[in-house]
Amino acid sequence: MKSKAVGVLMMMMAVAFVPPALGAPPDEASRPLRSDSRSPYVHRITLYDEDGTAISPEDMPPAPYSPRATCGKCHGYGIVGSGWHFSAGEKSVDAGRRGEPWMLSDPLTGTQLPISARGRPGTYAPEVLGMTAWRFVLAFGRHLPGGGIGEPEPSVFSKMPEAARWRISGTLGIDCMLCHSGGVRHDPSEANRQIERQNLKWIPTVAMGLASVRGEARKAPDDWDPFMPPDPDHPERAGPSMRYDKTRFDADDRVLFDVAGKPSNARCYFCHTSREVGPDSPEGWQVDQDVHLSAGLGCVDCHRHGLDHAMVRGYEGENTAHAAPTGPSLTCRGCHLGDEGADAVPAALGGRFGAPKPLHSGLPPVHLDKLVCTACHSGPWPTGQVRRFQTSRAHGLGVASKERTDVTPPEILGPVFVPGSDGKLAPHYMVWPAFWGRMAGDEIKPIAIEAANEAVATALPERSAKTHGGEALDPEQVASVLAALAESGDPQAVFVYVSDGRAHRRDASGTLETFEHPVAGAYTWPVAHDVRPAAQSLGSGGCTDCHAADAPFSFGRITPVTAAQGQRPVELMYELRGQSSAMLQAWATSFVFRMAFKVIGFACAAVLGWVLLVYGLRGTAALLKFGR
Repeated sequence: MKSKAVGVLMMMMAVAFVPPALGAPPDEASRPLRSDSRSPYVHRITLYDEDGTAISPEDMPPAPYSPRATCGKCHGYGIVGSGWHFSAGEKSVDAGRRGEPWMLSDPLTGTQLPISARGRPGTYAPEVLGMTAWRFVLAFGRHLPGGGIGEPEPSVFSKMPEAARWRISGTLGIDCMLCHSGGVRHDPSEANRQIERQNLKWIPTVAMGLASVRGEARKAPDDWDPFMPPDPDHPERAGPSMRYDKTRFDADDRVLFDVAGKPSNARCYFCHTSREVGPDSPEGWQVDQDVHLSAGLGCVDCHRHGLDHAMVRGYEGENTAHAAPTGPSLTCRGCHLGDEGADAVPAALGGRFGAPKPLHSGLPPVHLDKLVCTACHSGPWPTGQVRRFQTSRAHGLGVASKERTDVTPPEILGPVFVPGSDGKLAPHYMVWPAFWGRMAGDEIKPIAIEAANEAVATALPERSAKTHGGEALDPEQVASVLAALAESGDPQAVFVYVSDGRAHRRDASGTLETFEHPVAGAYTWPVAHDVRPAAQSLGSGGCTDCHAADAPFSFGRITPVTAAQGQRPVELMYELRGQSSAMLQAWATSFVFRMAFKVIGFACAAVLGWVLLVYGLRGTAALLKFGR
C-alpha cells in the first residue's frame, strides 16, 4: 500500500511540474498509438488498475489489472464496447435476424426458457423474469465477453438491490484477451470459476495467468474493505486476495501480452461450439470441420469488423452500411456469386479468397429464390427424426464438468427446415419453451423462477435437483404444482404450465386441461455452420434428396424427448411450415415417375422431330420442283 501511495504521489508531482511548452497538444495527446502495419505490434505494456494507477508486482495489496484502463489507453474502450458482442439490451442497436438465445434452464421445475435482451419475438427479456443484471451475470457470465449488461455504470448499479455486491465484486468488464489471446496461457473457462465466487473484476488478471487469487467476494460482508486486516473470528470473510507472478514482469514492470489481431478459430469456438448428442451421435474426431476452415480461412475472414466491433454476421439482408462498400460481399451469395450492382470490385465480381463460382447446373432458378444457401450446404445432414444438440451458451461447453450428460437440459433439436426472417427456408435449431406462468385474459406471462421452485418444493417434495435428471413432469405432477401456485397466490389467478407447444391449466373441477397458445410455440434460430462441400450438399444425390415421399426435408419427425409434459403427437417438418401434406405427397410422387416422363417426353419429341423432318424435306422438294 505504501509503495502504491508513493507511486501515485510521484506521478502527480511529475504532471504538476511539466512545463506547458513541453506538453503535447491536447488533440495529439488524445490520439491513440497506431502502427498501421500488417505486421503485429508487440504489446509489452504497463498494467493499470481500475483507478488508472500503474501496477507493480510489489504493490500491497496488489490490485487486478483493468482492461478498460490498460487496453483502453490505445484502443478506445468506449468504441469497442459499442460492438455487437457487448450491446445486448441497447435499444439503439439493430437486433437483426433471430439468433441463439440464452436459456434459463431449471430441471427441478421443468423450465427451459429462451432469454434475450435484444427484444426478439419468442424470447423474454431478463427484467420480465425479475432477473437483474447481477443475476444475469452470475447465470450466463461464463460465456459473456464482458461489458454491456455486465458492466453497468456506478450510478446505475448503485440503485440495484445488489449494489453492495457490485461494489465488492466489481463489474464484468470487457476482457480483450478472451478473443485476442494469441497463445494458450489465457484460460477462458477461468471466468466460470471466478464468477461462482463473485470475483468479477479479478477475471482478466487470473484468466491470463498473471496472478493467483484466493478468497471469495461472495463470502465478504457488504462493508468489506480490502485494506483492512482479516477478521480472525471469520477468516472466510477475508474476501479475495491476489498474488502476481513476478516472472511475467520485466525489469520495468511491463508485461508481454501475446496479442492476436485476428482472433483464432479456437477463441470463437469457446462461445460458439455446438455438438450432436445421443446414442447415435458421432464422436468429435468423426466430425469434419467447416469446409471454409479446411481451406485455411478463419472465422473473422468473413465475420469482420473495425475498432467499433460492429460484427458482420453475414446473412442476406443484413444492414452492412457500416461495412460499405464491400459489406454485401461477406455473405454466401455475395462472396461466391458477387453483386453486379455493387460499386466495389470485390463485391461486384465475387470470388473473394478464391471462392469458386457455383454453376448449379440443372437446378431450377426458383430454388435460389425460396432457399438460402445454407439450406443445402450447411448444418448436419437431415434424417427422419430430428436429433438433439448442445451448445456452448446453453450447456456450458468449454467449461469442464462431470455433471453434463447427453440428456442435460435444455433440449435443443435440429436440423429443422423452416422459413427464416426473410421468408426463405433455412436449417434451424429449435427449442420448445417450458415454464410456469400466469394467465390474464388471453395473455400468458412467466412467473419468477423462485415462485415456481417454491411451488414444486411444496407439491412435489420428493423431486429435487440432486435426484432429478430432467425427467418430464407427468399430468398428475403438473396439476399438483398448479394447485400449489393457486393456494400460495391470488386464488382468482389462472396459473398454467407451458411445454411442447401447448399450455396446461386446471379447470373448475381441478382436472388438467390442455389447450393451444401462441407463447407455447417453438423458438428457432438459423444454423449457418458447419458448411459442407458441394459433393455433400442436399441435391447432390438428385431431386429426391428433398422431394421424396419420406424426405426428411419435409417429412422429418419432430418430437421432444425430456422437458415435456405427457406425450406429444409426432409433428412433421411440413406442419411447422404450414404446408399441405397432400400437395407435397403429390409433388413427391411425380418424381417417382420423372424418369418415365423424361423417356416418354424425349420419345415424343423424337417422333415429332422425325415427322417435322420428313414433312420438311417433302416441302423443300416441292419448293424446288416448283422453282424449276
